[in-house]
Amino acid sequence: MNELETAPTYSFEGLKKSDLVPLDNLKSIFKEINDYLYAKMKYSNTSTRNRAKQVINLIICKLIDELTKEDEEALDFCIKSDENETQLSLRIKNLFNSYMKDKFVGAFNLIPKINLEGQCIYYIVQKIQSISLLDSSNDILKDVFEVFVSKALKEDGGQFLTPSNIVSFMVNFLNPQLNSRIIDPACGHGGFLLEAKDYLFRKIELLNFKGDFPQIHKKKVVSNLYGIDKDSFLAYLCKLYLGILSIGQPQIFCEDSLDILSYHKRVQENIKDGIFDYILTNPPFGSNISIDDQELLNHYSLGHIWEKQKDKIRNNSKQYKITNNLANQQAPQVLFIERCLQLLREGGKMGIILPDGIFGNSSDKYIWDFLRSKGKILAIISLDQNSFQPYTSNKTSILFFQKLVPPPRDYEIKFAIVENVGHDKTGKTIYKLHKDGSKERDKNGNSVPNDDLITLNEKLESSKRFDYRKDQNVFHLRLSQIHNNIFVPSFYTNIEKPLKRLEKNPKFELVSIQELMQKNIIYTNANGNIPRGDEIGSHVYGLGKIPFIRTTEICNWEINLNSNKKTSEEIYNLYKEKQNVEVGDLFIVKDGGSNLIGETAFITEIDTKIIFQSHIYQIKVLRNQEAIDSYLILYCLNLDLVQRQIEAITFSQGTLSSIGTRLKNVKLPIPISITKRKEISSVIKDIIEKKKEIKRTIMTLSEEIQF
Repeated sequence: MNELETAPTYSFEGLKKSDLVPLDNLKSIFKEINDYLYAKMKYSNTSTRNRAKQVINLIICKLIDELTKEDEEALDFCIKSDENETQLSLRIKNLFNSYMKDKFVGAFNLIPKINLEGQCIYYIVQKIQSISLLDSSNDILKDVFEVFVSKALKEDGGQFLTPSNIVSFMVNFLNPQLNSRIIDPACGHGGFLLEAKDYLFRKIELLNFKGDFPQIHKKKVVSNLYGIDKDSFLAYLCKLYLGILSIGQPQIFCEDSLDILSYHKRVQENIKDGIFDYILTNPPFGSNISIDDQELLNHYSLGHIWEKQKDKIRNNSKQYKITNNLANQQAPQVLFIERCLQLLREGGKMGIILPDGIFGNSSDKYIWDFLRSKGKILAIISLDQNSFQPYTSNKTSILFFQKLVPPPRDYEIKFAIVENVGHDKTGKTIYKLHKDGSKERDKNGNSVPNDDLITLNEKLESSKRFDYRKDQNVFHLRLSQIHNNIFVPSFYTNIEKPLKRLEKNPKFELVSIQELMQKNIIYTNANGNIPRGDEIGSHVYGLGKIPFIRTTEICNWEINLNSNKKTSEEIYNLYKEKQNVEVGDLFIVKDGGSNLIGETAFITEIDTKIIFQSHIYQIKVLRNQEAIDSYLILYCLNLDLVQRQIEAITFSQGTLSSIGTRLKNVKLPIPISITKRKEISSVIKDIIEKKKEIKRTIMTLSEEIQF
């Protein structure tokens, strides 16, 4: 049944709380309201954020009306009999003002008011008056934010609303106890704190306290919830929202969590290092919000430059040491890791969402040395690419950590790969399906969302030791088994597993690209690296007929010379000697869309007069006595085993994915038999020759037909 279609519309005195009906998808109503307000206000100076504030104030007004009324009591948030727009507008504004004056006035020196025109207020009240907001969503403001301000939050500071299923999973994993202090140092509207409150309230109800004890304990739970956000509007909303939905008052503050010295006196008195039992957070991150304040950076170990210790090569030894030199800048999420550890008491635990690159980037390995010196890595959960869609495609993972002094030397770490998060890239819910395409249903007849997070905590509890002979999305490894500070679960499932199997095959030897570089079989430049291309600048596009080859021009072992970014002979001559594109060179995509990483091309005599961009590696195979040539390397690079390795070492930073310098760690299965190597090369060479001739024929036909 579509509850939206069947929800009654009232415009008289008798709308009671018991008349309200829940709605499965509140966001559909909010989208209609957003479209209406945009049309009405698009020529005004009202920003997206200010428009959202007005809607949220009305939502808060209705929430309070629902919460303060008994089932058979008449509601105030509705259109009364014979009430016009002006009368309704005045009454709703007065109602909101009285609510704020009674309980919430003065939070962060903000005096909230409803400033919408009467026509807009009338429209919104009419749309939501008959809906039970409390019964329609566990987190109403999240639904509002997703519709009204998601884009603004992203643009303002790399902030993304955390989906409810991820929030619920993280709270359940940490299993906070009663009487514990919980903080979110980047609290936003309070999603984590709201879920923690609900989780602890359920624990209280299970204890069957008598008399006033349940209320006393619930009040204490709320007073032990702490939040900080530097956005005054978000901090205000968090305090207001939690206060409305709770007994008691949470401790919410408007500050920059990272800028400790700037905390106001009251904040300093309440937010102290080493006092919190649990931290749940999803800090802002992004390439355009790095912190370069040297005074601030100086208060963090991770705000300094760390140097690699050349003599430390064992997997489980500390590889980096801190220097006295400050970094020029640091990503906020990195500093948030350290800030969380400062806030935790010894034995305290945290769950933090971080961009995937931190878990495997070579430039971020020092972070793991720092973490390992502060306690115990409990678990790492790799989230699906769609987790934060449709608002961002950022690939993220969850780090669970416990602060312990001294840190344990060796222990088990739980890993999980989440492939399904219950929605697709458009945000549409996806369900589990039977083989015939019909939806799976639970015992109550409801469709079952295709969401791995629902049962993940149970699977983690019973996780098995990593076994390369089995397919595992949930497993555990000991810290001593971690390779080179790489904490990406797929590195072990997609690389360790198949490679260990192949090690037992006497017909192949596993040779890393790094080994081929060291043997002088693969060319390296003066810096000891595989060469990559250059960026010529968009201002020189269209100056001539020389193709500028980008990642999208590489597919099916060849390059597309019909690039729409061509340039002049003069620009080509600037790069000709440096790039030195020759027959037999191999191109492999190193950066870009995740679907392009690892794509390869073989350069034939048709393709040498080009310039290629910096996101492409140029592999030159040198003459050698081991029968390893470009054809054999091309074959190996396109094997499923190798492509899976490339996928596993591809880390996303924002919308850009990259294998970075990790390509050299990829292992190629080279046949032991020289005869077999030559046989494979011959087959691949034949394929390349045929593709070249087809390409030449097409080019000839194109040249013959000129208009």
